[in-house]
Amino acid sequence: MLRYILIFAFLIFNINLSLAQFQTIATKHYLLGVDVAGYEIDLPFSKEKADESWKSYAKSFGKSEETQSHKSYQTNFRTDIHSDQILIFSQIKGNKEQSAIWAGIDPQGIPKDVYPELQKALEEFIYNFNIKMRTDLAQKKIDESEQAATYLSKEFESLKKDERKNQNNLEKTNERISSYEEKLRELRSDSTAYSQNLQGLKVSIDSLYMELEKVKSIVETYRTRMEEIK
Repeated sequence: MLRYILIFAFLIFNINLSLAQFQTIATKHYLLGVDVAGYEIDLPFSKEKADESWKSYAKSFGKSEETQSHKSYQTNFRTDIHSDQILIFSQIKGNKEQSAIWAGIDPQGIPKDVYPELQKALEEFIYNFNIKMRTDLAQKKIDESEQAATYLSKEFESLKKDERKNQNNLEKTNERISSYEEKLRELRSDSTAYSQNLQGLKVSIDSLYMELEKVKSIVETYRTRMEEIK
């Protein structure tokens, strides 16, 4: 359990460290004849992944159009700041390893005192997109780790069950071995006794045979004498 806590703490530390490393940078893109102020942020994801995530994240903007290699959205954004529709531009550049997203608001038609506040809100929107992508990745890793932990836990329980089963079988087998060994000792003892008895019987039989032969010899002697008497 301590090991998992340390791993989780390490992941959280790395996530927080990464959050500190990625910050928005104010930049301008020249679009539709004007300099559009906006904000860019680096993403530790492929361009393809960033494009896919941005489609979902910016779906509240509605349908986009292509404008000078940028996507443009005629949309309502933070109506609590400015109730009219505004034109938002976005662009994602990168490769298979990393990318960057830029977004800005067309200043035309927006009051000068409102524009900075809208830009600040857009900067927060872009930064939160960066946060969401990385927290989604962290959550995915956590989910995968939990799935792996569940699998390993089941494997552990299965192995423990096999261990208990084998332990029980071992104990039963050892009991049978002990029983067989005791029976074998008894059989060996009986075998020794039978062997000793056989030796004694052999001596007795040999002795009796010799006596029997003597008796036979005496009988034959008397028979001979009886023949002589006749």
